Amino acid sequence: MTSFKISPAVLWLAGGGAVSGLLSSFAPEAAGQIKIFNVPVYPGPLFALVIAFGVYRWGKASWWAALLAFAVTVAAWVAAMRGIYMVTDDAARNFYLGGLVAGTIGAAGTMAGGAITLPALRRLPDWLLTLGVGAAAGLLVGPELQLPGDKNFLLLFMFWQTAVAACVGYALTRR
Repeated sequence: MTSFKISPAVLWLAGGGAVSGLLSSFAPEAAGQIKIFNVPVYPGPLFALVIAFGVYRWGKASWWAALLAFAVTVAAWVAAMRGIYMVTDDAARNFYLGGLVAGTIGAAGTMAGGAITLPALRRLPDWLLTLGVGAAAGLLVGPELQLPGDKNFLLLFMFWQTAVAACVGYALTRR
């Protein structure tokens, strides 16, 4: 049995995930107007930059592979948001199930972006860890949506992006 090793990749990607989560929470209003399939794109590229950096730096991949990981991670953001829109309804129900679905979709897309070119991101245990962490962190959408006031999703974005980025860093450097 191997133990969880905190490598520089885990620390750097977790830190990058925290920064992108913070910036995602306080999007400029104009950035929210840019949409794909009726989903505001803004948070996706911030997190995708962190993943692309990890793929390039610790995956020792080309910048093309990093660009592909970036594009797939942005697409994963859009797919996750579409997933939560499909599960939840206008009656404000199913937030936890929606968060579980969205968190899983986002984590799967994030891993897939790098796994296309990097064998290090194709190991089943790493996928299970990342999907489990993403799904669990996605559950934070429920409390966020039920809190009064403006919805900036600080708790959700900070935790989900930090945790999933750390899982990717772990997968990239695990031996």
